[in-house]
Amino acid sequence: MTNKTKCFTLSEVLITLGIIGVVAAMTIPTLMSAYREKVIVNQLKRTYSILSQAYKLSVAENGEIEGWDIGPQENSMESALKLYLMFKPYMKISEDCGEKAGCFSNNQYKALDGKTIWAWNPDIHSKYARCRLIEGSSLAFWSNGKCDDNGICGALLVDINGSNMPNQAGVDFFRFHITTNGIVPLSPNNALAKYGRHLCKYKDKSNLNGASCTKWVLEKGNLDYLRRDVSAQMSKL
Repeated sequence: MTNKTKCFTLSEVLITLGIIGVVAAMTIPTLMSAYREKVIVNQLKRTYSILSQAYKLSVAENGEIEGWDIGPQENSMESALKLYLMFKPYMKISEDCGEKAGCFSNNQYKALDGKTIWAWNPDIHSKYARCRLIEGSSLAFWSNGKCDDNGICGALLVDINGSNMPNQAGVDFFRFHITTNGIVPLSPNNALAKYGRHLCKYKDKSNLNGASCTKWVLEKGNLDYLRRDVSAQMSKL
């Protein structure tokens, strides 16, 4: 008697491996993209939590923000430094740049479309006080000099991965307002004209497009505005 062993032929094995390769080539990029997006969402949420906690601690020790000394006038480095100092003791900082460069990338930042150059580079802007947190995010503080009639006292620019790429608004670069009601993530609906035409609009080529995607990312947990027009949903934020 002879024992017969069933097995695959070489051609069958090669065909199977080929199919596996095709499926992997189709799915792995999607999985990697979803993973990177999740990292962005989580890092922005973590930074928002740190900023909100620092604001609450500063209010508890120094009183309501309307009474803070946040500088003699809006849009000056002196004022920016004063506002930054109201947050500094309540955050774990790895690099304290203040008015000097070095906490953000020295490469030019880009708008949401990935091609249009941002209006200016936060690392060398003359009206922002800068630092980098231990957890990796870079912060740039801008002071209004006082809290205005809309309750806006200043602004924060955040690069969630410090000086690393892609340095793109709406991807790793976001904006918040510092207000009488706390740290407010921007959406196009609360980005006042006084502070620039900040948008979060699919395929728009404005050099300020992308900074106002902050609220969308925190509430929706995705970056869908990079792939399609979400204006209808965005208007409800």
